[in-house]
Amino acid sequence: MKKLTKYNEIALSLKDDIASGKYGIGSLLPTEFELSAMYSASRQTIRSAIAELARQGFVSRTKKLGTRVESALPQNMYLHRLDSINDLVQFSNENKKVVQAIEQIVLDKQLAATLGLEPGLHALKISTMRYGKAADKLPIGWTDIYVVLAGLDLALLADRVKAKPDVLVSAILEEEFNVTLKAVSQEIDSILLPAELEDVLQAPSPAPALKVIRRYIDDNDEVVEISMTLHPSGRFSLLLDAKREM
Repeated sequence: MKKLTKYNEIALSLKDDIASGKYGIGSLLPTEFELSAMYSASRQTIRSAIAELARQGFVSRTKKLGTRVESALPQNMYLHRLDSINDLVQFSNENKKVVQAIEQIVLDKQLAATLGLEPGLHALKISTMRYGKAADKLPIGWTDIYVVLAGLDLALLADRVKAKPDVLVSAILEEEFNVTLKAVSQEIDSILLPAELEDVLQAPSPAPALKVIRRYIDDNDEVVEISMTLHPSGRFSLLLDAKREM
């Protein structure tokens, strides 16, 4: 039998501690420093162990807060906790994205109503398949991105997206087209997955799904980009921490 790596051994030990209730749901695991001392392991090994727990849905990680226990059982979903725009960017960077199609379109009434825009607007539509990790075979969702900034050279943007498929569209807009994004609004709804995406996302029919729409707003208070992601049920969980301002 193949010998387990050190980080796998630590991950199994922590899973046992979570299952036994030593670390209850909602509680925080010891810090990396504390776990390093407990297991006589490097911080990198501890990070790898925690990453494995996060991949299986046992825990989630939040910068400056720590590692939070989310479940005592493995979950077939991708978990992420968001507190700020920076977290949203980090989350998007951690996803593996595979561009499926890029095309210029004109928004019809139905799509414009879904996006909360006026019909007739010209947009660049970028469709991507999303995976929780690079090695995952089962996608966590499908994203259609619509760039609707007036006066933007959509053909040039399409070329830049093709040249940089792993870079966020919002980052390309900021770095190469002098767009300054100041806010992101988010809307979440439950729907049935469209039939044309069931096979693509390897989802049963009919398939319940989570629809997440994000609107990116520039420093002129104009919506310049909208992304609409569909996550089949059980593939993705979005966690949000909110604090009362005192």
